[in-house]
Amino acid sequence: MKKTFEIWSEGYIITGGRGTALFHGKIKANSFKEACDILFDDDKFYNPKNLTYWGCRLFDNEIDARKSFG
Repeated sequence: MKKTFEIWSEGYIITGGRGTALFHGKIKANSFKEACDILFDDDKFYNPKNLTYWGCRLFDNEIDARKSFG
């Protein structure tokens, strides 16, 4: 049975810029990885091996995503 997953990326700080956690959407899937694969299908910034988007880790909830740099 498929479950609904929220997909969040962590915040970041780099030279000259910063960003807070970002909500990408909700997807129904059998696993969090499958949900990410569906949402980011053919997106060159998604790394399915490391579960990252633009180098930022992906999470299934806002609290964990905000632990790094808000």
